[in-house]
Amino acid sequence: MKRIVAVTLMLWAATCFAQGQQAAPPAESRFSTNQTVHENAPSYSDLYCAGFLSKEIVHRIGSVTGGMYSPDETQFSRGSTIFVSGSDLKEGDQYSVVREMKDPNHYEPFIGQKSALAAVGEPYAELGRLKIVAIRGGVGVAQVEFSCQNITLGDIVIPFNEHAPVEFKKSGTLVRFSPGPGHLKSRIVMAKEFDAVVGAGQIVYLDAGSNKGVKTGMYFRAVRGYDPATLNAIDNLSYKAPVGEDTQKVPGTVTPQAAKTLPPRNLGEMIVLNTTQTSATAMITTSFEPIQVGDWAEMEDEQ
Repeated sequence: MKRIVAVTLMLWAATCFAQGQQAAPPAESRFSTNQTVHENAPSYSDLYCAGFLSKEIVHRIGSVTGGMYSPDETQFSRGSTIFVSGSDLKEGDQYSVVREMKDPNHYEPFIGQKSALAAVGEPYAELGRLKIVAIRGGVGVAQVEFSCQNITLGDIVIPFNEHAPVEFKKSGTLVRFSPGPGHLKSRIVMAKEFDAVVGAGQIVYLDAGSNKGVKTGMYFRAVRGYDPATLNAIDNLSYKAPVGEDTQKVPGTVTPQAAKTLPPRNLGEMIVLNTTQTSATAMITTSFEPIQVGDWAEMEDEQ
């Protein structure tokens, strides 16, 4: 008898608990995303290996002409002893090594990229830092103190400049749809290594620089609208596909005029690492989805 009563009480308690669960108010509905966050502040490598776009000719001091074990060795990294040819080299001074880049793919991620890049400047990769330890017969003997990637013959040696530190904030305030556009709009015209699709932690280049008030440490959000005129050719194909269901008497459609009225969605957030007169180098700190070269970037208004 006691066992029956105990079982009955357990069933009653379970029933009450289930009813209580059903009666509880629904949890707050939240927008679900596949958000990816780069949690760490920009590192030394992020700052000094980011590269840049510049319309101004770099101040060329010299170029890499060989190494201790030339001609067998043509790729140099941290710790290597290399030779630099140039007339203004000074023993004991530090210099940066950069490379003027060209895209071997000959492919435009968005229509008009080549003309957009021509307006902003030439792309340069930052390869590392060296120190001249001796001058011998007009040739500088240098020690590679820091390298981002392999340095090779013909790479350009320029004066070394300290990069300004950036104030990094933890992400978490970015919403999927902003209440309004930012007061400065630019475009992602290129990505490091000529990537076409990027995400958190990767480097992109904007077509707005110090000439438009962009400064190191500023934040931009990447955005993408729905206007067919602003989408790449592949995404635009979706507008030509049939929509709706077979059971609909009047199938729906999205006209170009209607697409223009849809609110652009935020793709992610980025922080400016350095600027030239016509461009800004930025690191993506947050991404909701893949960001494409050709997407737009809006300066966050709280700045």
